[in-house]
Amino acid sequence: MLFSNLILRLGVCGLVCLAASAQTGPPPIPPIDSVTPMGIVTQDPLVQGRDGTYSALMNGKSIWMFNDTALTQNNASGTNFFSNSMAWTTNLNAANGIDLSGNYVDSSGAPAEFMPFLPWESAYNAAHNSNNCTAAPCGANIAIWPGPIVPDPARNRALIFFGEIWRSPTYSGWISMGEGVAIWQNGTITRPVVTPGTPYPTLLFQGSQVGFTSGWVVSGQTLYMYGNQSGFLSENTQVAKVSLADVTTLSAWTYYAGNGTWSSSASNAATVFNGGAAGSSIFYDSYLGMYVAIYSGVLNSNLYYCVSYQPYGPWSAATQFYTGLAAYENNADYAALAHPEFASGNGQTEYVTYVQDTGFLAQQLQLLQVVFGAPGQSH
Repeated sequence: MLFSNLILRLGVCGLVCLAASAQTGPPPIPPIDSVTPMGIVTQDPLVQGRDGTYSALMNGKSIWMFNDTALTQNNASGTNFFSNSMAWTTNLNAANGIDLSGNYVDSSGAPAEFMPFLPWESAYNAAHNSNNCTAAPCGANIAIWPGPIVPDPARNRALIFFGEIWRSPTYSGWISMGEGVAIWQNGTITRPVVTPGTPYPTLLFQGSQVGFTSGWVVSGQTLYMYGNQSGFLSENTQVAKVSLADVTTLSAWTYYAGNGTWSSSASNAATVFNGGAAGSSIFYDSYLGMYVAIYSGVLNSNLYYCVSYQPYGPWSAATQFYTGLAAYENNADYAALAHPEFASGNGQTEYVTYVQDTGFLAQQLQLLQVVFGAPGQSH
């Protein structure tokens, strides 16, 4: 698939941002007039469940990145469960719902993994494959979970941020190896070396480092990336920035240290708001004249939003605007993300999805229509 001439509908601040630059505090939280459940996002009928759900507008398509994906039957690789998949739609009118009619598929026509594995990763997964295991622990695997997809039209490419993990039936949960960035250009996805001499040279952030891959927004040619440092029942969100041209040069990244200052050291990064379980979505809303963050609560099914005049803050206090549907085995809903490429009315109406567990390895993507009130009204 070729995706040349990448197009991103960036919110252009113009005079609104010039006026906002004089502000010293967070903006008042704007009112929401209505939140309307729209049912589930329509997907390939073979999909039993998948999550992740970051999206972006590229070349007239809304492209969606998914993490673990379960199918109702095996694909050409002989598996019905794998760590990432991709879907898209060309219909950007979500007033009657969203139908992800396009999918990255294999020779059988079934959804398949699209993120590239390095030779040593593929060899590890093959050796530990439960169907033909030659190395212990059987069933262990390295997984790649794609996160934000960031169009970079000036360089005719897109950036796919991702997390890499190790997991095994013999281990509860998983171990994070780190987070990196892949380059999608001329129909090919590559994983460049970004930290030579480290244990995992294709990963920007490794081990216990905060991975700045939990949300994004672009202003001009500056990319702002958000990372979460987990606390007790909270995700403490921090901000990094880098020129789009220099994304793969880690030394070019700086980190917001608070009070309008930036540091070359990630250890100086300040918490700007308490973000969401499984990431946050940040976007500029022209109707409101401010940046909006939308995300899930931590270990609850509530959805929240907060606002700022600048990508790094100061941010308003978080405000709950919805509670998701009850989920399988009382699991909390998660991964509430906005998809601003579907917005209408200059951003007055936005569309948000969240992931609802409906069974073992089964999820639905619930869709909400969110209509903001007039700017300046009290909440």
